[in-house]
Amino acid sequence: MNKKDKQFLLEVELIWLSNFNGLLSSKKIKSKIKVSIPEAFGGKTKHWSPEHLFLGSICSSFMTTFFAFTKKLKAKILNLECNAIGQIEIVDGKYQFTHINVYPNIYIVDESQRKLAHLCLEKTHKQCLIINSINAEMFFHSEIHLGNADKNEKKPSF
Repeated sequence: MNKKDKQFLLEVELIWLSNFNGLLSSKKIKSKIKVSIPEAFGGKTKHWSPEHLFLGSICSSFMTTFFAFTKKLKAKILNLECNAIGQIEIVDGKYQFTHINVYPNIYIVDESQRKLAHLCLEKTHKQCLIINSINAEMFFHSEIHLGNADKNEKKPSF
């Protein structure tokens, strides 16, 4: 089977809890996520909103795509941090994300890795599944830094 012929199906389930609150899950994932509406739309809880999950999917898809390319190209990366800011506006009477700014910060081992890190970033900008599925204008503010963001900060273990 050719890579272009592949089809993938993913499934999630939502159970309504109360008011605007629900519990998002998947049969293939242990953890569940409480979801609600964001404060901007009248939400009163601090649960994840669909809008935050949307931006989170951009960052996490960026990360997984980037590291797929670093593995393939054997780039040595110390750390990656990625923020996304989405602008929501009313267009033709409907709310939608119109602009999304993505701020990836890549931390490389040494200067010899800068060119490879740039190549991985370029490929990620073009090949990221979630980003390629979005109609909003995307703006990347990618930066490559020498050394780790904070060598004393421990990453969470899963």
